[in-house]
Amino acid sequence: MMDAEKVKQLQQEFGLSYHIEYASFAQQTVGFHGKKVLEVGGSLPQRFVIEELGAAQWTALEELDYWKETLSTGYVLGTPPIEDNQKILFSSATPALLDKNYNIFYGHIEDLPEQMESQFDLIFSIAAFEHIARLPLALDKMRRALVPGGKLFTMFAPVWSCYNGHHLPEIVDDAGNHWSFGNSPIPPWGHLLFRPMELYDLLCGKCDEKTARDIVYFVYNSPHINRFFIDDYIEMVERSGFTVLQSQAIYEVPVPDLVKQQLQKQYPGRKDFSNSGIFFILERKF
Repeated sequence: MMDAEKVKQLQQEFGLSYHIEYASFAQQTVGFHGKKVLEVGGSLPQRFVIEELGAAQWTALEELDYWKETLSTGYVLGTPPIEDNQKILFSSATPALLDKNYNIFYGHIEDLPEQMESQFDLIFSIAAFEHIARLPLALDKMRRALVPGGKLFTMFAPVWSCYNGHHLPEIVDDAGNHWSFGNSPIPPWGHLLFRPMELYDLLCGKCDEKTARDIVYFVYNSPHINRFFIDDYIEMVERSGFTVLQSQAIYEVPVPDLVKQQLQKQYPGRKDFSNSGIFFILERKF
């Protein structure tokens, strides 16, 4: 595992943040050296993955749908690493393209072409599973993409069931206030406790009506997150056909007693509202 100084150096060099720490943890737990890796939902830089992590081959899979909403709304969801007109669709990928030590494809893992099955030793996915709507299908395709004995490493947060699981993108209201899931006008767990128009009324006390309407859309209707509870992820993984090697909820934020009572009443049977994320190490047995 990289020491803190090395992590900081690489973060500065590549302009990344948590990505380096997650990759370092994956390097310690599953290892990258000499492996053909499929990155689902991101594209770490070529020099980092080949020279620093030691992967033999790296295939990055980006979902442009995530950024198309940025273009249509003007709100900040991220910046695509390559211009749209340079994309290579994942649905048309062939094993011959893996002769290059680094590729970026665009599309969804759910569109894995048959010829790309059993091509990868490791799947690496960070901060992505909370955006995948058809997660059971995606898990099935990821299992098929791996060779027997291949592993899937994933860490992701925040999930819908945690205090800021609404994933609010950066929005600037008429007064110039910058709102985002890191600086949210929504009370902790408010996206779970309020109905849409209740949240709208609350927001109108903090920002203009248009911004309030836009926030309500992003929280409850935008397709950029899937709104699964942490319990859902665990059940989907357990029923995916993978062998679960490690499963651990992460980033706990204690729930105040009154809020916990309200959440348990509103969502009977749900168990975990405190953990913001989860990490899995899964294996394809055959």
